[in-house]
Amino acid sequence: MSSQMPKTSKPPMRERKYRKPPIVEVVCEFRFKPSTPWDATMPGLIYEQLKKEFPKRRALRNVGMHVQVEQKGVLFQPQMEEGTQFLREDEWAFVQLQPRRISVHHLAPYPHWEGFKPLIEKAYKAYLEVVPDPAIQRIGLRYINKIDFNTTEVDLPTFFNFYPYVGRELPQQYTAFNLQLLFPHAKGRDGLQMRLSNAPPERENAVSILLDLDYFLVQSENINFEQGLEWVENAHKNILAAFEGAITEQLRQQFEEEK
Repeated sequence: MSSQMPKTSKPPMRERKYRKPPIVEVVCEFRFKPSTPWDATMPGLIYEQLKKEFPKRRALRNVGMHVQVEQKGVLFQPQMEEGTQFLREDEWAFVQLQPRRISVHHLAPYPHWEGFKPLIEKAYKAYLEVVPDPAIQRIGLRYINKIDFNTTEVDLPTFFNFYPYVGRELPQQYTAFNLQLLFPHAKGRDGLQMRLSNAPPERENAVSILLDLDYFLVQSENINFEQGLEWVENAHKNILAAFEGAITEQLRQQFEEEK
């Protein structure tokens, strides 16, 4: 399945900024290979590097799923994942730390890339101060957008350039959908997963739609820790292009672009 277009030279995309951006959460995550050192003292050492920006400290406990393939089949075993959160005073931004994994989160209101990027740099450099020369396993940059409509029905092609196609012989009204595409980037080194789905609305007589953009490293052998922040900058440019490509001018008006 593909749709090929002639390759053309395009000027760099201008970053649009909105007064009412639909972003509900942005996450930048770095994962490191099992060969990377880790011990119980490291969270405290990393916190010392970050406590001025993220003074609040909170224990983190999640139930994850360990998948094991055996001759008799695939076994799914619940597993407790423990970690630590370092939160800013307003708790809109925080760093999440688990063994060989660090992620930076920002909830709405999103401060634009100029406000989020320095938090990523600070957290990543703090990790490198404590764990020098880590081996990268995966990097991801994810933007979760939630778009609310004050109506009970939404014509998706009016607002999106990325939506389910329903043939004429099928009912044209549906109450739930989940569309997901995976695009290769950087000659297969990276991937961009785009997902459009309905979400529970926050009020009656309304419709909410999620546009989830997840850009991630696929081939970890092609990047080292020194290139981590450069990779994130490039990931942001690709997510920006994907977001603008996925929405129409009519939806942009709803976000109120800053001039």
